[in-house]
Amino acid sequence: MIGLILLTIYQRKELNFHKLQQKELDDYATEVESIYRQLRGIRHDYRNHLQVMEAFTETKQLAQLRQYIRQLTNEMNQVDTIIRTGNTMIDALVNTKLTRAQEAGVALDATAIAPRNLAIEDVDLAIIIGNLLNNAVEATTLQLSAKGMAPFIRLYIAPMKNNLYISVTNTMFKNPQARFMSLKGVNRQGYGLRRIDQTVDKNKGHVNRQWEDGVFVTEITLPLLEKAG
Repeated sequence: MIGLILLTIYQRKELNFHKLQQKELDDYATEVESIYRQLRGIRHDYRNHLQVMEAFTETKQLAQLRQYIRQLTNEMNQVDTIIRTGNTMIDALVNTKLTRAQEAGVALDATAIAPRNLAIEDVDLAIIIGNLLNNAVEATTLQLSAKGMAPFIRLYIAPMKNNLYISVTNTMFKNPQARFMSLKGVNRQGYGLRRIDQTVDKNKGHVNRQWEDGVFVTEITLPLLEKAG
């Protein structure tokens, strides 16, 4: 009887994890589609914008030209490009999530270099990078109202010794061991860590986490094998 109860509890937890995973993936897909829908619209109207600005210039309507440029700038700022690697999934996830952190007042330092095509599936990239940045943004946003070190996020992605190296460093004023590092129960932090670990292991990679003096660091290496063709 006890064994059956424990099995039922385990199955319910697994079901909850899968539901949360599907929600995360749906959110990522929505974010990516939103960004590229905006970009497609901007590209489609590019020639029209040039013609309007040329008309303002020829008729010496400089005030109207400046106003038009400001409107275009505001539209472009809605699709911020903090990093641009050429890898669609990485660019979409990083730019979307770090733009939100930046708007909240978190200092950013992001560098990313990645091949356009990777052997790792886009879904797995979304799980790893999405959860890494979700946790970093949550930790730093919570710190905005706290005293002490100014909140920041540092992201570094680059090929390194036949691996794709991913490093996320962020301020976290409390030791995360009791809360953030715990995989007990279904909570956002524990769920994110579990999904990262499962996906990295699936791709034969490695994860290293450290916390010291109010700074939390996650380092991930994934075998760098480009897709054939």
